[in-house]
Amino acid sequence: MWPKHMLCGYLKNRRHRESTILMAIENGAKTLYDIVAYTYADVDRSLWFYASLNVRLHVDHLAVQNKLPSDFSLENFNRSCAEFAGMVHKI
Repeated sequence: MWPKHMLCGYLKNRRHRESTILMAIENGAKTLYDIVAYTYADVDRSLWFYASLNVRLHVDHLAVQNKLPSDFSLENFNRSCAEFAGMVHKI
C-alpha cells in the first residue's frame, strides 16, 4: 500500500499532466507529435516514445469525459499515432 502523501502526489501529477495535454489541444495541437512536443518539451526526446503512450491514454480519458474541444478530431489524432510510431527512431 502506498503512503497517502505519495498517492496524493501521484494523482496531482496526473491531473497536471492531463491539464497540460488539454491546454496543448486547446492551443491547436492536433497530432500526437504536436501534443508530445508541447507537453514534454523539457524531456529528453529519447523518452518521447514512452511519453506518447501516456498522451494517448490521457486523450482517450479526455474523450470519454467529453472534455476534448469540438474541433479536435480523434480520427486524425489516431492516424497521427501510427505516423508517430514510424518516425520515433528519427526523434
